Amino acid sequence: MTTTDRTDHAARTAHTDRTDRTVVAVSERLVLTRPQEGDVEAVFAIHGDPETNRYNPNGAQRDRAASREMLDGFVADWVRDGVGYCTVATREDPGTVIGFAGLYLHTLDGERVFNLYYRFRPSAWGLGYAAEAARAAMAEALPRHPGVPVIALIHADNLPSRRLAERLGLVADPDGRTDEEDRLIHRMV
Repeated sequence: MTTTDRTDHAARTAHTDRTDRTVVAVSERLVLTRPQEGDVEAVFAIHGDPETNRYNPNGAQRDRAASREMLDGFVADWVRDGVGYCTVATREDPGTVIGFAGLYLHTLDGERVFNLYYRFRPSAWGLGYAAEAARAAMAEALPRHPGVPVIALIHADNLPSRRLAERLGLVADPDGRTDEEDRLIHRMV
């Protein structure tokens, strides 16, 4: 099976039973839920797609084992911190994951921060879903951890993601500071 065939298969099978899910937030058009065991196909459909990883120096995930590891981390973050990355579906079709978005608590240069994350299927691009999901996730997480700053780590050439971060109120470090993977550090002001 080619990479494209694997991605197409994963996209077709990324429909999950959303009835037993923990809802994190509901926005005008979206439902954000906690990731769970059955989301491996959705993780692979999105993170295994070369198009969604155009700016990722590690490239697309090559197999479901990598997706399983990522999903395990998403689930563990929620257990440990009570916040994390969410699966995102539309309210019209809550059984199909169209993306992942949310906030992850970690330490950057000795400071406890929220990392803002959003990654969506190409079919969901240009519809404002990433901004809507990010706002909903921030509205839920920030009151639970007051004073924790929000950052986003974005490669300089990823202009669409940088524009979205700016629309959400994050600005690139004025000194051009980057993290260990050479991503620009954007911070909410």
